[in-house]
Amino acid sequence: MATFPPHLHISWQKREIWNDVPDATSWELASTVSIQVIRGGGENRSMDFRLPEITFFAEENGEGKKQRFTDSAEDLRTCGQPLKAASIIVHSGLWLVYSKPFFDDDPYVLEPGGYPSLQAWGAKDPSICSMHPIKLGSPVVETPAEPKVLIFERPHFQGHSWEVNRDIYNLRKPENNQDSMMSTAGSLKIIGGCWVGYEKEGFRGHQYLLEEGEYCDWTDWAGYNEELLSLRLIRTDFVDPAIVLFEAMDFEDGPSVELSEALPDVELASYGIITQSIHVLNGVWVAYEGKNFSGEQYILEKGVYRNCEDWGANSCQISSVQPVLQVGERSLFFISKIQLFPEPDFSGNSMTFKEDQATLPENFIPHSCRVHGGSWILYDGHQFDGEQHILSEGEYPTLSSMGCAFTPAICSLKKIPIFFSEPSIFLHGLECFEGKEIELNSEVRSLKAEGFNNHVLSVRVKGGIWVLCEHSDFRGRQWVLECTEITNWPTYSGVQHIGSLYPIKQRRVYFRIKNQELKSFLSVPDDVEDMKAGRVLVLEISDQNSCIWYYEEGLIKNHIAPNMSLQVIGVAAKGTKVVLWSESRMPRQTWRIDSSGRIYSQMFEDKVLDVKGGRTYDRDHAVLWESSEERPTQIWDVQVL
Repeated sequence: MATFPPHLHISWQKREIWNDVPDATSWELASTVSIQVIRGGGENRSMDFRLPEITFFAEENGEGKKQRFTDSAEDLRTCGQPLKAASIIVHSGLWLVYSKPFFDDDPYVLEPGGYPSLQAWGAKDPSICSMHPIKLGSPVVETPAEPKVLIFERPHFQGHSWEVNRDIYNLRKPENNQDSMMSTAGSLKIIGGCWVGYEKEGFRGHQYLLEEGEYCDWTDWAGYNEELLSLRLIRTDFVDPAIVLFEAMDFEDGPSVELSEALPDVELASYGIITQSIHVLNGVWVAYEGKNFSGEQYILEKGVYRNCEDWGANSCQISSVQPVLQVGERSLFFISKIQLFPEPDFSGNSMTFKEDQATLPENFIPHSCRVHGGSWILYDGHQFDGEQHILSEGEYPTLSSMGCAFTPAICSLKKIPIFFSEPSIFLHGLECFEGKEIELNSEVRSLKAEGFNNHVLSVRVKGGIWVLCEHSDFRGRQWVLECTEITNWPTYSGVQHIGSLYPIKQRRVYFRIKNQELKSFLSVPDDVEDMKAGRVLVLEISDQNSCIWYYEEGLIKNHIAPNMSLQVIGVAAKGTKVVLWSESRMPRQTWRIDSSGRIYSQMFEDKVLDVKGGRTYDRDHAVLWESSEERPTQIWDVQVL
């Protein structure tokens, strides 16, 4: 896998380095230097994300007694004698090998490959006393402004080339009025974004994850097959990665494991190597047939994969997985957008919508779609009537992947509104919220399997937006519920039970909080991050960042102080000041913003965010106050960016 070009930053005399420098003597640097790695971790080409492994041999050419290592060792000496190595094989990773213990003196830097003699790695003495592997993290991608690819017909960026900023279904097929296209890509330059290359046309065959960087020839992106005949841009958001692996096909009952970070061996999580269905809850993941991120790889975006054919595999073996992580600044702006296509696999003239559509054109029948932002509800009736199908951000190449396999047509669509409350739902065994009560705060794949009675007669949604499903594993009819109370669920839905349910996961949304009465904005001092606690004031906009907020797991946080959150210090009485304080302080103080514009404290019941007012010096401070219709300063306008 390629990664970002290494970018070194050297001060006091500063130089920026983007490529290898074989001779730096002309720089005339001072004897003492400091180096800051902005990004990158080694070569400007394929990086190896497998578990580091190195083997030392007592004789040249890989002969004699051998010793294998996969981790750092500060002192390899035995009875005071160093390890003797006449040849070395670096199987994976980038290794620093020292002739002295405790990583002393200048190291030998060994990349993957064979070193048949001392001269091969520049040593005169076979003594090795310590070593350390440079462990690389998961593959990463920067947030691109305009993702594009430069494709060259020959290796090392030679021959004819052209620029691509969209998916290429078949490199051999003439497009854009060109007489012909190349038989396969010779070399690539990825400029922004994260792409998937495929061995065959139509996004089939072996898959290659292509991050920003240069790929001189096919060995840089594959290593075992020189063909690259189609390209696809990954459009899924990379944040908050989460994936669930299921041993059974189609999410049936059986062993499963949920992950949020890289796992070099799924058996470490007490899970077998057979995976027949996958649910990517968030982010982009790479699944590997072998352990330690080796072997055939499959790029998995947000969505459901009901069998191994859905992710392009002939085998059900998944032995390791890791997420693709995002680096760099993310856009502060939120957008809800859906793109519908009249043919499967995103073919035909599409239609894009950013607002609710009560009626789609009669001659336009969607068969695939891309959700570029937010979550949407698709209806098989006009005016938001009929069966509902909920889609979050991601790609849906067929009606089946959209959950609409048996739907006659999509006739209207509505975006799910932004919300600022933690998920909370109550299910009751009797009408009017009586009988046995169950409170849930996260998804349940099967109410019955979890020991709950799935016969529900009334429902109360206290926070978040929930999707209730007729059957287990989120199958069957669906209903989207915002904060509401349903006294008779059978009358509302037409069924007496709920098989499964889950809260909508909303990506981070940035916003300003404007006081409707004072026409001013909730803000913090510019230097708040250097303080233990920061004042929270209501002022006219002075600094762009000091009045930008976001909602995260119930906490209200400021853009310039991501490790602090809105909190109340002391006794919660009328006029108690609200400050910005370290988010690690316990107990956690969470908030919710209701549809009327009041910001409620979840810890202090019936208390809301207000402005102190009056004529004293602290009249513009944010405070806690009892909810009252007589105080218009309690109403806030949340302006999503």
